[in-house]
Parts: sequence; structure tokens; C-alpha cells
Amino acid sequence: MLSFYFCGMNAVDLYKKQYVVNNGRIEYNRSKTKGKRKDKAFISIKIPFEAVELLEFAATLPERYNSIGNLNKALSKGMETLSEITGIPGLQYYQLRHTFGSTARNKCQISKDDIADALNHVEHGRKTTDIYISKDWGIVDNVQSSVIRYVRRVEMKNTGTMNSGAKRIFEFIELRQIAS
Repeated sequence: MLSFYFCGMNAVDLYKKQYVVNNGRIEYNRSKTKGKRKDKAFISIKIPFEAVELLEFAATLPERYNSIGNLNKALSKGMETLSEITGIPGLQYYQLRHTFGSTARNKCQISKDDIADALNHVEHGRKTTDIYISKDWGIVDNVQSSVIRYVRRVEMKNTGTMNSGAKRIFEFIELRQIAS
């Protein structure tokens, strides 16, 4: 769920706890790409209310799992359980990142450039342009809030209640299309 709420944040970035919480935002350098970029793959993402308790739990991950490998095994096991619950075969943690991007584009009609910002991607064809443009985290906030609002709307429509459980995320954002 945190991956989804934080625009597809990788498990390793949660596990390493190399993020800071600053003014209601989680800020970190994305482990996968920080050594490849001048900005060290820095990103700042608003913490939605659904994520507050989950982030507190995530802070205990290094105490619960003695390595990122063990956390990844536990996540895989959890995803197997979600596959059984939802009837969607072969779910994987990293699909949350894909699901976030696909939902932003296909359901919320967010531009690919703005989605790329939210996913902390660099547009290789526009590196020079990016030198002249300062980061506006409001764009990332807009992508994130649009996707979360979409999930809330669909959930209310389908269940009449708000249940922030992972089952609802997978059912209502049509991961079936992505998983197949």
C-alpha cells in the first residue's frame, strides 16, 4: 500500500529508511537510480492520511527483517496471498509502481511527463530543458492526489464504504489488465 500511496516507492527505499519526513512529505533519493543522476534521484512526496500509520509500521521493517532480501521474500509471500484473495494470478510488489502509473494515465488522464515526475524518471530527450526548469513538487502532488481520489471514488461507488485495504486497490484499478 505504501508503494502505491508514494507513487510507486520501491521496498528497498522503505527498508533502508534513508528518507526524512519533512513538513508532511517523505523525501529521499531513489536507491535504484541515485548513483546515475546529478540530482541523486531526489524526490519529495506528500504523505496522504491513508499512509501515516503504514509509514510508522514501515519504520520497523529493519527490526523485523534482517535484510532487504528477507523483506522481499515476505512481500512475495504477501503478494501470493493477495493473488488468492483477489483471484488475480501472479501479483508482484513492483506491479504497484506500474499500477500507479497506469491508473494516473488511463483513469485520471494525467500527462506522461507529469507521471514521469511522480515516478521519479528522467526524460533523456529533455535533459537540457530540465536544467532550466526548477522542480515543482505540486505536480507530483497533483498526480498522487488524482490517483488516490480515483481509487476512493471507485471504492465508494462499488462498496458504499471506504476500505483502504490492498484488495480494494487491486480490484478497482483493474490490475487484471496489467497482470495479463
